[in-house]
Amino acid sequence: MKGFYTTLILLIFVMLQIHVYAQELLPVDKSEFVQKKAERKAVYLKIKEANKLYNSGLGYVTESLGLMLEAYDVNPENPQLNYNIGICYLIDGPKIKALPYLLKVDSLQENLSRDVHFFIGMVYQYQNEFSQAIVHFKMNLELIQQNHEKNTQDLVELCLKHIEECRNGKLLLDEQNISKVELLSNKVNTKFDEFNPYQYAGNLYFSSRRGIEGQDQRSVRDSKFYEKIYKVSLSDKLADKSIVVDNKFDKKSNYAFLSKYMNDRFVVYSDNSGNGDFFFAEKRKDKWKYIEPITFINEESSRESSACFTDDGKEVYFVSDRKGGFGECDIYYCSLNKKGKWSKPINIGGQINTEYDEGDVFVSSDGMELYFSSKGHNTMGGYDIFKCERNANKTWGMPVNMGFPINSTDNDITYFKDKSGVFYFASERGGGFGGFDIYRQKVKPEIVEEKKALVVKDAKPVEKKEMAIVAPIALAPSLSLIKIENTDRQELANEDFIYRVQIAACRREMSSVDLYNRYKGGAIIEHLYVEGWHRYTIGKFDNYEEAAKYKAACGVSDGFVVLFKGGYRIGYTHKPSVVK
Repeated sequence: MKGFYTTLILLIFVMLQIHVYAQELLPVDKSEFVQKKAERKAVYLKIKEANKLYNSGLGYVTESLGLMLEAYDVNPENPQLNYNIGICYLIDGPKIKALPYLLKVDSLQENLSRDVHFFIGMVYQYQNEFSQAIVHFKMNLELIQQNHEKNTQDLVELCLKHIEECRNGKLLLDEQNISKVELLSNKVNTKFDEFNPYQYAGNLYFSSRRGIEGQDQRSVRDSKFYEKIYKVSLSDKLADKSIVVDNKFDKKSNYAFLSKYMNDRFVVYSDNSGNGDFFFAEKRKDKWKYIEPITFINEESSRESSACFTDDGKEVYFVSDRKGGFGECDIYYCSLNKKGKWSKPINIGGQINTEYDEGDVFVSSDGMELYFSSKGHNTMGGYDIFKCERNANKTWGMPVNMGFPINSTDNDITYFKDKSGVFYFASERGGGFGGFDIYRQKVKPEIVEEKKALVVKDAKPVEKKEMAIVAPIALAPSLSLIKIENTDRQELANEDFIYRVQIAACRREMSSVDLYNRYKGGAIIEHLYVEGWHRYTIGKFDNYEEAAKYKAACGVSDGFVVLFKGGYRIGYTHKPSVVK
């Protein structure tokens, strides 16, 4: 289990968007990697350098992975290296590439790490292969239980949470939303993170963590470049500078354009002050200026990360990690009274907030719809986007998961809908440019009636202007992999795990006399012939403890517990006893 807990902490932070990075990879023993081969000695130095980069922060995982892959080309049979590459792909993507490395770990060194099935389950979950994912999450739970692992409560809870997410995913996949989404082009998206889309005055504003090494500052929290605000015209090229510039503030800060307020004032987030606060900003002569902090929201000891005012300016909803919430981050609101004073922040309540994180809140222009991202409720993985509708008595209704393809098994955040009803959001799903990418509702192109061109002698050719900012359609990428046949539906309906006691395994079929000599009890013996082996099992139990007690009392001292799913044997808990 060495290295798992720090890896687990890192992945939790990645999934929660908490910029903390403190973890070590599994150590790769030099002698085991080199194995007296001279050409591997120089390559081993790449592994050491990869470890240094990896421990420097999330912003360096890509470079670390590149060095590990170079080492892998020289020695692909090192189990620790395979494990580390799998973890890097899970963090940096594409996540599907983690699967062959993680699957290879057990074949190279059994029990190298008891968490490997957890991470394999995550890969399957990201690909919407929910039944496969559940198998591995449950196997990981059983391995923890069987081996009496200590200090594993966090891992146990995560496995159970992911199993719940997979079951939610099955239901939501069968109830797909008819809305189609499309990935915005490379005028907006890059290999870095893009999020916080906001449309205003013909421009799309968004945050990006792009940067140039040696020129742009990196965050001390996660070593990614600081986020800055960019804009792109719906018919023009992407601006190359942040639109928010104010020399009063240190450049070593994150900025995000969040929403519009009254009188052409805008809400901007900055982590320059405190743990993250909101400011009003105005555009003056094509330059953006901070006006004042939003003091009735900001709290010195907490981090405020998302805010949205209603169009009438009488309500504001925001996300904060202040004390007294249901989870680490909750949604709050403030109301403007008749005297023009703002109320103190009020928690929106346990119907919307959960014990898990809520993040990124948006209120529709008419104030009747509330959208937010959450890791709670019936999420299918990471953050999902939820919608609440306002009741006649002004209270909010129950949150509803917006389903596929708006949500995926990865993080889906920062939902925004313009006044025409077209929505935008950011997602970390595979198939994009990298990291978080911005998607929007697929808009049908206008059909323009073709007119015959007027031929003018000696006319100069007219330069064509590039208008579209939309890339070819990219639905939740893994959806194309899902084909539910009748047999698959049967498997989806049968998730129960059964434990049996294997009393013998042999290459030749055993006679009734041989079986009686091994087992003299009265239980029915089930005979399986799999991959050239005759396997004989007894009993049927819902959990490992019951099966283990039965094994101890059945009279076969070298028997062992076997795990089945849907009638298929998927593994054993101890080395089998072989009858030759």
